[in-house]
Amino acid sequence: MWLRYRLTLEVQTPEGIKTGSSVLENTLYGRSVIPLPGDIGGAGSIGEAPTVDLGGGRYLFAVRADPLYRRDFITIVSKILAYPELKLGGPDDGTMERMTKATETRAFAVVHRQDYPMLVTFADMNDPRSVAEVSPDDLAARFGAGYALKRITFEAVDHKTPLTTGFRDRFPAIASHRGNFRTKPPNTPRDQRLDDSLGASSFVAGGAR
Repeated sequence: MWLRYRLTLEVQTPEGIKTGSSVLENTLYGRSVIPLPGDIGGAGSIGEAPTVDLGGGRYLFAVRADPLYRRDFITIVSKILAYPELKLGGPDDGTMERMTKATETRAFAVVHRQDYPMLVTFADMNDPRSVAEVSPDDLAARFGAGYALKRITFEAVDHKTPLTTGFRDRFPAIASHRGNFRTKPPNTPRDQRLDDSLGASSFVAGGAR
């Protein structure tokens, strides 16, 4: 079972609202014969990180998966599909059933704050080592006064909707980098300096079906 969806970032800037979106795809391969609570089975995700062009060579990215896989798109979308306001099923319905209903109804939702993906930017788009995490609650700290994340939206789309492409051409230094962008200092806790552990696959993976 697979679901295509559009994630859109809306950013308030001094020049007005700027948006960036990406059509991605999540696939579930089936649950265990006797599934445990929360078991969604095997899963995969392909597509490109939603990206907002803020002008002046500055960009905001929604990372496909944070290094700890607590904010990956598979987990985030599974949570979104369970939002009560979408009315995609009852407590006994699983993620696969909700994916089917989401496609049928073209489900749309504003992503809850606790389900936001990891956001990052680069000081120099030609140097992946310049990656830096951005707080969704304080874009101004990174980009300056007048910048704020307005909202992130989710929209289920038709299976024939093309996946977003072009990341590799727009950002070759990021997409072609091998390994992590930076080396995390020894003895750094796993949940700190997460941007050190990002790599090309955090931004782009797979291709069209």
